[in-house]
Amino acid sequence: MTDAISTDDYDPESAPARLSLVIARLNRRLTTAQGGLSHGLLSALGVVAKLGSVRPADLAAYEMVSAPSITRVIAELESRGLMVRSADPDDGRAFRLEVTPAGTQAILTARAARTRALQDLLHVLDADDKATIKAALPALEKMID
Repeated sequence: MTDAISTDDYDPESAPARLSLVIARLNRRLTTAQGGLSHGLLSALGVVAKLGSVRPADLAAYEMVSAPSITRVIAELESRGLMVRSADPDDGRAFRLEVTPAGTQAILTARAARTRALQDLLHVLDADDKATIKAALPALEKMID
């Protein structure tokens, strides 16, 4: 028997609940500003760019998705010319993934589109609110690394 999630533990005014809602809404707004790539494709491409040459299983683990899911992502990125396979020097049966120059450009384009979308959202805030968000960034970055 698994533990059911109880709504008794949910406080909509708590920081985690509020942050979850803000992140979900912000993510929906940024989804339209992906530079032609879905969130999953951009995320996987960004991971490979950050880590360098990587095995598909390692990419799946990093992205927290199943092997069949990452296989579909890899196939889509390869078909767009954004990622290539190369032989794994440590294991002749395996392969590694690398980002192509077009993939690097796609990442930069998508990140620029998302940055512009966030600039538009931040524009409505006053200087104090912007400073508060900037001050929170190191803690938020630490939380996801």
